[in-house]
Amino acid sequence: MDKNTKTEFLRRFQTSEIILHWANAVPFIILLISGAVMLFSRFGDIDLATLNILRNIHKVTAIAWIALLIISFFFIGPRLNFSNLRDIFRIGCDDVKWLFLAIRSIFNPKIEVPPAGKFNTGQKINSLLVFFYTVAFPVSGYLMIFHSSILLAWYIHASIFFMAITTVAGHLYLSFINPSTRVGLGGIFHGMVPKYYIYHHHSLTLGDYKEPIEDTEHLGGSFMKAEAMFLVLTIALGIVGFMIFNQGRKVSLSKGFNKIIRPNELSGVHKLKEINDCNKCHSYTGELKDEKCLECHKIIKKRREEQMGHHGKHKGSCIECHKEHPKGLFGKIIKFDEKKFDHNLAAFKLEGKHADVKCEKCHKRRQRTDEDAGGYYIGVKFELCTDCHKDPHKNGLGEKCITCHTYSGWKGKELKFDHDKDSKYKLEGKHKTVKCVDCHKPQTKEAGLMTATFRGLKYNLCTDCHKDPHKNELGEKCLTCHTYSGWKGKEVKFDHDKDSKYKLEGKHKTVKCVECHKPRPQNAALATAVLRGLKYKLCDDCHKDPHKESLGEKCLTCHTFGGWKGKELKFDHDRDSRYHLEGKHKTVKCVECHKPPTKDSPLGTTVLRGLKYKLCDDCHKDPHKEALGEKCLTCHTYVGWKGKELKFDHDRDSKYHLEGKHKNVKCHECHKATKESGLGSAVLKGLKYKSCADCHKDPHKGELGSTCDYCHNYSGWKKKGK
Repeated sequence: MDKNTKTEFLRRFQTSEIILHWANAVPFIILLISGAVMLFSRFGDIDLATLNILRNIHKVTAIAWIALLIISFFFIGPRLNFSNLRDIFRIGCDDVKWLFLAIRSIFNPKIEVPPAGKFNTGQKINSLLVFFYTVAFPVSGYLMIFHSSILLAWYIHASIFFMAITTVAGHLYLSFINPSTRVGLGGIFHGMVPKYYIYHHHSLTLGDYKEPIEDTEHLGGSFMKAEAMFLVLTIALGIVGFMIFNQGRKVSLSKGFNKIIRPNELSGVHKLKEINDCNKCHSYTGELKDEKCLECHKIIKKRREEQMGHHGKHKGSCIECHKEHPKGLFGKIIKFDEKKFDHNLAAFKLEGKHADVKCEKCHKRRQRTDEDAGGYYIGVKFELCTDCHKDPHKNGLGEKCITCHTYSGWKGKELKFDHDKDSKYKLEGKHKTVKCVDCHKPQTKEAGLMTATFRGLKYNLCTDCHKDPHKNELGEKCLTCHTYSGWKGKEVKFDHDKDSKYKLEGKHKTVKCVECHKPRPQNAALATAVLRGLKYKLCDDCHKDPHKESLGEKCLTCHTFGGWKGKELKFDHDRDSRYHLEGKHKTVKCVECHKPPTKDSPLGTTVLRGLKYKLCDDCHKDPHKEALGEKCLTCHTYVGWKGKELKFDHDRDSKYHLEGKHKNVKCHECHKATKESGLGSAVLKGLKYKSCADCHKDPHKGELGSTCDYCHNYSGWKKKGK
């Protein structure tokens, strides 16, 4: 083609540049349209379903826009894309001069704008704005979705929207309306533009080629003017858009603005006429200051000032626990894990059974009042037990329940009530094991101890609670005999020696009480027995006299309280009778002398007085048949009556002196006695002893006469003197 022909085309854009342009343009236009509808809907009414569709289209398109930009920039012609990006960001003095003159040319058409390369200053600024949009829109959009409390992000997003509207409007004007630039529109579809377009707008890209180009009717200076004007409008509308968005927010607070600017509506408790502006709680930076919360929540403010309870000790901010804009009108903004929550940090520590109680048992939902705003978890009364629990004692014991009860339980072993310390009556002995209801009578058996009488009980006398089995015969001082540990057996503290006129000695100490104090009837308890007025001065007041009064009334002369027979007898025969016991008489059993009526009868039935004892034969038979007279003690002793025990001396007590071998001869050899009867049957008197032949046979048969001692002596009969 002839180079002066206006239909000659040159390539301005490569395929990668065209793809990048449309990857940005198409989603961007969709985002602007959906955003515009959502923004301007707050000035009028739009149904929630349509609004949700637009919101979803907007979000999906935004994700697609970012993805397409990344793919087309980094993976399709990245070298050229980075080269263009460097060129756009390379703004020098020539660019400043270009912009200055372009603005002046708006007012003075005679001023010439300097030539430009591939991108003039206006296009660079437009591209920088587009680059700014690709960063600012996603960042502010991200904050709007995931950090919606930052209001500034919403304002920035809206302001950028108005800036983008101006930028796009200017871009479309230059592409479709402005005569000087619309001839280059085809380049963004196929890359080729008329040569004269490049010469007029980007002449520096042609090198030294300066051949004038005809058909200048399409080449006016309005291009520079339009770009400069749209640049100024872009900045101006950004500020205006901020203001419009703010006005739209205020207008639409009651028209669903919260459905756009917030994930969900305010919770029911915060739907108050006093909160008619987001700035009541939020700052533009999104910060939610605790001071703003405490302006309404006076109770929490007071607790934080006093550092009392969970809120007073918590070091974090309110929004750590309380997240607004829940799902649904009645959504909870108090979100916490009940299992992880440490109630000990609260004003009321959970102890004992309180730790097992479900939260809603104490934290009951109720109608909110101005004085008790949101009093579900705070403002619960707990100073007194009766704030939560009914007083079964009907205030009869006062308000200090923990005097008797613990948090672990209110009955049985869990009671910490100490009867000794906390009442005027100390429990001792068996009183400690008595069930409470036995003394503190409840109104009904089923009612339990709760309805019992705890005050005003009589307890000064035992008979205030117990029946007197003695029928007041022993007076009111029961503790004289009884203890709290028991009232019978070993538990009785009655001392018969100290507390009665009759001292118990010996076996009397082991005798059962009922043996003397006979109960009425026989098998009844001892308490029914006669305990006073018993006779006890004489033994036979209680005991039968086996001697039938033959020994008089002074039983203690012979007997002791330790026993009445055997070793326990204190009777001394030598001291207490006229007959002293000597020798073997001391070992003779009493019944041998004092004969009982029958063999098995006890000694008490024998004759103890009037026995004969002056002569030995009063008790003993005389084996000598009175041949030796009555003076038995001449030969015998009380130690024994034979053998060595005999005190008979033959030389002293008889007329025949024993000499020599006569001393060794056994008695029965001379005093002929039978072997069975012993010496007692021997002839002890009238024996012949004058001549040796009276006892001995004469071996000489009378031949030597009767004078034996001429040859013999008492020492032997062989060889005299030998």
